[in-house]
Amino acid sequence: MTSLRSLTLFLAVILSASTANANDRPLIWTPVKNSSESYAMRMGSRLPTDWEASAGTEVSFAGSNLERVTRPNRPVNFWGSVKLPSPRGKAATNTADVSVRLNGLTGSRSVSVSRSRSLTLTPEFAAQLDDFYTLNYDHGGDRRIDMRTTSSVRILSTSTGTSIFARGSRSTRDQEWQASVGVEQKVLTGINLRANIDNLAARHKTGSFGASYAHKW
Repeated sequence: MTSLRSLTLFLAVILSASTANANDRPLIWTPVKNSSESYAMRMGSRLPTDWEASAGTEVSFAGSNLERVTRPNRPVNFWGSVKLPSPRGKAATNTADVSVRLNGLTGSRSVSVSRSRSLTLTPEFAAQLDDFYTLNYDHGGDRRIDMRTTSSVRILSTSTGTSIFARGSRSTRDQEWQASVGVEQKVLTGINLRANIDNLAARHKTGSFGASYAHKW
Protein backbone atom coordinates (compact mmCIF):
# COMPACT_ATOMS: atom_id res chain seq x y z
CA MET A 1 0.00 0.00 0.00
CA THR A 2 2.90 2.36 0.72
CA SER A 3 4.19 1.88 -2.84
CA LEU A 4 0.76 2.55 -4.30
CA ARG A 5 0.38 5.76 -2.26
CA SER A 6 3.84 6.88 -3.42
CA LEU A 7 2.89 6.12 -7.01
CA THR A 8 -0.31 8.17 -6.72
CA LEU A 9 1.51 11.14 -5.20
CA PHE A 10 4.28 10.99 -7.80
CA LEU A 11 1.80 10.91 -10.68
CA ALA A 12 -0.11 13.85 -9.23
CA VAL A 13 3.04 15.96 -9.14
CA ILE A 14 3.99 15.02 -12.70
CA LEU A 15 0.53 15.64 -14.10
CA SER A 16 0.16 18.98 -12.33
CA ALA A 17 3.51 20.14 -13.72
CA SER A 18 2.49 19.21 -17.25
CA THR A 19 -0.87 21.00 -17.23
CA ALA A 20 0.78 24.43 -17.05
CA ASN A 21 1.78 24.26 -20.70
CA ALA A 22 0.91 21.01 -22.46
CA ASN A 23 2.54 22.11 -25.69
CA ASP A 24 5.98 22.65 -24.09
CA ARG A 25 5.81 19.67 -21.72
CA PRO A 26 3.58 17.00 -23.26
CA LEU A 27 2.52 13.95 -21.32
CA ILE A 28 4.33 10.66 -21.92
CA TRP A 29 2.14 7.58 -22.19
CA THR A 30 3.79 4.45 -23.60
CA PRO A 31 1.99 1.09 -23.35
CA VAL A 32 4.18 -1.88 -24.27
CA LYS A 33 3.19 -5.50 -24.88
CA ASN A 34 6.29 -7.55 -24.13
CA SER A 35 4.59 -10.89 -24.77
CA SER A 36 1.15 -12.46 -24.79
CA GLU A 37 1.11 -12.44 -20.97
CA SER A 38 3.43 -9.53 -20.12
CA TYR A 39 2.67 -5.81 -20.31
CA ALA A 40 4.10 -2.50 -19.12
CA MET A 41 2.79 1.07 -18.96
CA ARG A 42 5.20 4.04 -18.84
CA MET A 43 3.66 7.35 -17.74
CA GLY A 44 5.24 10.72 -17.08
CA SER A 45 5.89 14.22 -18.36
CA ARG A 46 8.61 16.47 -19.69
CA LEU A 47 9.93 18.76 -16.94
CA PRO A 48 10.27 22.58 -17.00
CA THR A 49 14.09 22.69 -17.14
CA ASP A 50 16.64 24.24 -19.50
CA TRP A 51 17.83 20.77 -20.46
CA GLU A 52 15.49 18.23 -22.04
CA ALA A 53 14.36 16.22 -19.01
CA SER A 54 11.45 13.95 -18.15
CA ALA A 55 10.27 11.82 -15.23
CA GLY A 56 7.47 9.43 -14.39
CA THR A 57 6.51 5.89 -13.42
CA GLU A 58 6.37 2.51 -15.11
CA VAL A 59 4.02 -0.27 -14.03
CA SER A 60 4.55 -3.87 -15.17
CA PHE A 61 1.94 -6.60 -14.96
CA ALA A 62 1.08 -10.00 -16.40
CA GLY A 63 -2.10 -11.82 -17.32
CA SER A 64 -5.00 -11.10 -19.63
CA ASN A 65 -6.99 -9.23 -16.97
CA LEU A 66 -5.75 -5.62 -16.97
CA GLU A 67 -7.29 -5.06 -13.54
CA ARG A 68 -4.42 -7.09 -12.08
CA VAL A 69 -2.21 -4.03 -12.49
CA THR A 70 -3.73 -2.63 -9.28
CA ARG A 71 -2.41 -5.48 -7.17
CA PRO A 72 0.30 -4.28 -4.75
CA ASN A 73 2.81 -7.00 -5.72
CA ARG A 74 3.16 -5.73 -9.29
CA PRO A 75 6.52 -4.06 -10.10
CA VAL A 76 6.35 -0.26 -9.93
CA ASN A 77 9.36 1.75 -11.09
CA PHE A 78 10.11 5.46 -10.85
CA TRP A 79 12.31 6.85 -13.62
CA GLY A 80 13.95 10.07 -14.71
CA SER A 81 15.93 11.05 -17.79
CA VAL A 82 18.10 14.02 -18.84
CA LYS A 83 19.44 14.61 -22.34
CA LEU A 84 22.91 16.14 -22.25
CA PRO A 85 23.76 18.95 -24.69
CA SER A 86 25.77 17.95 -27.76
CA PRO A 87 29.50 18.66 -27.47
CA ARG A 88 30.62 21.82 -29.21
CA GLY A 89 32.06 21.23 -32.63
CA LYS A 90 30.30 17.87 -32.94
CA ALA A 91 27.55 16.96 -35.36
CA ALA A 92 23.96 17.22 -34.16
CA THR A 93 23.58 13.47 -34.70
CA ASN A 94 25.62 12.80 -31.53
CA THR A 95 23.44 12.56 -28.41
CA ALA A 96 23.95 11.47 -24.80
CA ASP A 97 21.47 10.73 -22.02
CA VAL A 98 21.60 10.05 -18.29
CA SER A 99 18.74 8.16 -16.64
CA VAL A 100 17.91 6.86 -13.18
CA ARG A 101 15.49 4.12 -12.16
CA LEU A 102 14.13 3.08 -8.76
CA ASN A 103 12.04 -0.01 -8.04
CA GLY A 104 9.26 1.09 -5.69
CA LEU A 105 8.82 -2.41 -4.22
CA THR A 106 12.37 -3.69 -3.71
CA GLY A 107 14.34 -0.43 -3.44
CA SER A 108 16.77 -1.55 -6.14
CA ARG A 109 18.11 1.29 -8.29
CA SER A 110 20.21 1.94 -11.37
CA VAL A 111 22.00 4.77 -13.17
CA SER A 112 22.57 4.59 -16.93
CA VAL A 113 24.52 6.63 -19.46
CA SER A 114 23.82 6.19 -23.16
CA ARG A 115 25.50 7.63 -26.23
CA SER A 116 24.13 7.49 -29.77
CA ARG A 117 25.74 8.42 -33.10
CA SER A 118 23.90 8.49 -36.42
CA LEU A 119 25.58 8.30 -39.81
CA THR A 120 24.17 8.68 -43.31
CA LEU A 121 25.70 5.94 -45.46
CA THR A 122 23.72 6.48 -48.66
CA PRO A 123 20.44 8.25 -49.52
CA GLU A 124 18.76 4.89 -48.82
CA PHE A 125 20.65 3.57 -45.78
CA ALA A 126 21.67 5.03 -42.43
CA ALA A 127 23.64 3.60 -39.51
CA GLN A 128 23.23 4.10 -35.78
CA LEU A 129 25.91 3.28 -33.19
CA ASP A 130 24.82 3.03 -29.54
CA ASP A 131 26.78 2.55 -26.32
CA PHE A 132 25.18 1.94 -22.91
CA TYR A 133 26.79 1.92 -19.46
CA THR A 134 24.73 0.94 -16.43
CA LEU A 135 25.38 0.71 -12.69
CA ASN A 136 22.89 -1.43 -10.74
CA TYR A 137 22.39 -1.75 -7.00
CA ASP A 138 20.36 -4.78 -5.86
CA HIS A 139 18.86 -3.62 -2.57
CA GLY A 140 16.75 -6.75 -2.08
CA GLY A 141 19.46 -9.26 -3.03
CA ASP A 142 23.17 -9.41 -2.25
CA ARG A 143 23.40 -5.58 -2.10
CA ARG A 144 26.30 -5.29 -4.51
CA ILE A 145 26.93 -2.79 -7.28
CA ASP A 146 27.30 -4.27 -10.74
CA MET A 147 28.23 -2.68 -14.05
CA ARG A 148 27.09 -3.61 -17.54
CA THR A 149 28.26 -2.27 -20.89
CA THR A 150 26.38 -2.77 -24.15
CA SER A 151 27.25 -1.76 -27.71
CA SER A 152 25.04 -2.08 -30.76
CA VAL A 153 25.09 -1.32 -34.47
CA ARG A 154 21.90 -0.78 -36.49
CA ILE A 155 21.51 -0.43 -40.28
CA LEU A 156 18.23 1.25 -41.29
CA SER A 157 16.46 1.44 -44.64
CA THR A 158 14.79 4.86 -44.73
CA SER A 159 12.31 3.91 -47.44
CA THR A 160 10.96 0.66 -45.95
CA GLY A 161 11.42 1.30 -42.21
CA THR A 162 13.31 -2.00 -41.86
CA SER A 163 16.40 -2.17 -39.65
CA ILE A 164 18.94 -4.91 -38.95
CA PHE A 165 20.90 -4.78 -35.70
CA ALA A 166 23.69 -6.56 -33.85
CA ARG A 167 24.35 -6.14 -30.13
CA GLY A 168 26.96 -7.28 -27.62
CA SER A 169 26.99 -6.88 -23.83
CA ARG A 170 29.17 -7.77 -20.86
CA SER A 171 28.75 -7.37 -17.11
CA THR A 172 30.74 -7.82 -13.92
CA ARG A 173 28.54 -10.80 -13.06
CA ASP A 174 29.21 -12.52 -16.39
CA GLN A 175 32.65 -12.00 -17.89
CA GLU A 176 31.66 -13.48 -21.27
CA TRP A 177 30.26 -11.33 -24.05
CA GLN A 178 26.58 -11.92 -24.86
CA ALA A 179 25.81 -11.33 -28.54
CA SER A 180 22.53 -11.14 -30.45
CA VAL A 181 21.23 -10.17 -33.90
CA GLY A 182 17.76 -9.22 -35.07
CA VAL A 183 15.47 -7.32 -37.38
CA GLU A 184 12.83 -4.66 -36.66
CA GLN A 185 10.02 -3.44 -38.91
CA LYS A 186 7.90 -0.31 -38.54
CA VAL A 187 4.31 -1.23 -39.40
CA LEU A 188 2.41 1.96 -38.58
CA THR A 189 3.23 5.14 -36.68
CA GLY A 190 4.34 4.05 -33.22
CA ILE A 191 3.93 0.31 -33.92
CA ASN A 192 7.02 -1.88 -34.35
CA LEU A 193 7.54 -5.62 -34.90
CA ARG A 194 10.78 -7.18 -33.69
CA ALA A 195 12.48 -10.58 -33.98
CA ASN A 196 15.90 -11.49 -32.63
CA ILE A 197 18.26 -14.39 -31.88
CA ASP A 198 20.20 -14.25 -28.60
CA ASN A 199 23.15 -16.07 -27.06
CA LEU A 200 24.97 -16.53 -30.36
CA ALA A 201 28.07 -17.91 -28.63
CA ALA A 202 26.09 -20.49 -26.64
CA ARG A 203 25.40 -24.05 -27.74
CA HIS A 204 21.64 -23.54 -27.41
CA LYS A 205 20.59 -20.24 -28.94
CA THR A 206 17.26 -18.57 -28.08
CA GLY A 207 14.93 -16.49 -30.21
CA SER A 208 12.02 -14.16 -29.57
CA PHE A 209 9.39 -12.16 -31.41
CA GLY A 210 7.46 -9.16 -30.11
CA ALA A 211 5.49 -6.03 -30.91
CA SER A 212 5.47 -2.60 -29.26
CA TYR A 213 3.40 0.57 -29.41
CA ALA A 214 4.37 4.08 -28.28
CA HIS A 215 2.53 7.41 -28.40
CA LYS A 216 3.32 10.87 -26.97
CA TRP A 217 1.15 13.96 -26.72
